[in-house]
Amino acid sequence: MVPVLAPTVAGELVKTTSLIAAPSTQLLQILGVLLLLSTFAITAARLLSHAIWAYMLQSLLLGLIAGVVGYITGSVDLYAVAVLTIVVKCGAIGWILQRITRRLHIQREVRPYINVPSSLLICVLLTVLAFFVSPAVVARGVVPDKPPLAISIALVLMGLFLLASRRHVVMQVVGLLTIENGLFAGAIAIAYGMPLIVEFGILFDILIAVIVMGLLVTLIQRVLVSADTADLRRLRG
Repeated sequence: MVPVLAPTVAGELVKTTSLIAAPSTQLLQILGVLLLLSTFAITAARLLSHAIWAYMLQSLLLGLIAGVVGYITGSVDLYAVAVLTIVVKCGAIGWILQRITRRLHIQREVRPYINVPSSLLICVLLTVLAFFVSPAVVARGVVPDKPPLAISIALVLMGLFLLASRRHVVMQVVGLLTIENGLFAGAIAIAYGMPLIVEFGILFDILIAVIVMGLLVTLIQRVLVSADTADLRRLRG
């Protein structure tokens, strides 16, 4: 009886897993697209507060992706990572950045190195490049490539572009945080995230770094009446 029943039970398990994974995989695809669009929203934002809100949305989507992957894989650690990501990045860091912006009394970046339409075009090209060069190095399992590694690479590239093309310190901080979100998405795409203690340590380091950068930006603005990196470069020598 056993040889007869075993394939049947295994087949039912595979069928049940597929039924669970199919809608979850579609949900991950939708979240991956929204994650990419949120990064475009950061690039297109003309007001600093809008860029920060877009970053908070990006972090919320990343937390939801971690939660969905945790649901599919049955990983309790990913549930914890999802909650920590939403609380720390979407909540605490977003609140700190909005508070810094209000304290600086600056609503928008006056003179970015590259204007918004050109920046969006460059980000489209970077996204195409990411999908073209992204290797098929993904974890084996029920959710093999969601969110795709290409999206995480695109986030990293666009974060680097924000760092290079924006002059205001707050926008450069948002670009740095976008790079970190891209690396986090890549860790989920490749290996379903990192150990919980590592994720906790990374989130704590990011939170402390944002607090320290906020204090420095406030002091720089108070002393030099500007947080524009182009103005700060003229202080050398």
